[in-house]
Amino acid sequence: MQYVALFEEDRRGFSVTFPDFPDCTTFGEDLDEAVDNAHEALAMFAEELVEAGQLLPTPTNKKDLLAQPENKGKKGINISVEGDGSDFEEFEMVMHVHLLARIEKYCREYGVSPADFLAAAARLAIKTDVFAD
Repeated sequence: MQYVALFEEDRRGFSVTFPDFPDCTTFGEDLDEAVDNAHEALAMFAEELVEAGQLLPTPTNKKDLLAQPENKGKKGINISVEGDGSDFEEFEMVMHVHLLARIEKYCREYGVSPADFLAAAARLAIKTDVFAD
């Protein structure tokens, strides 16, 4: 299914809300990060609802949402979600034990998971185009 995420720019970046899921919100320092976070937030939120035995609501039409006065100036983007856990994919990765230990130490120090650390590192690498010539 596709649900509308509403993006509103403020001085810190972009806040994201989902009118069909009022309790699901996220943010990003820029629009790319906000869109990435919107996909992840909605997938986790929908999965929890389904696991709790709730049905996902019928998606509201983006055009109808953007026509509402309270959404003036907001950007609407459709975000796809399965809601059954298949929005996340496990994969195998190989790296040197020393680098992995540094990542794990950093994650413990800041209270983040290695998966969140690697996702943030990937976003930063894409944003700064670290492998460009």
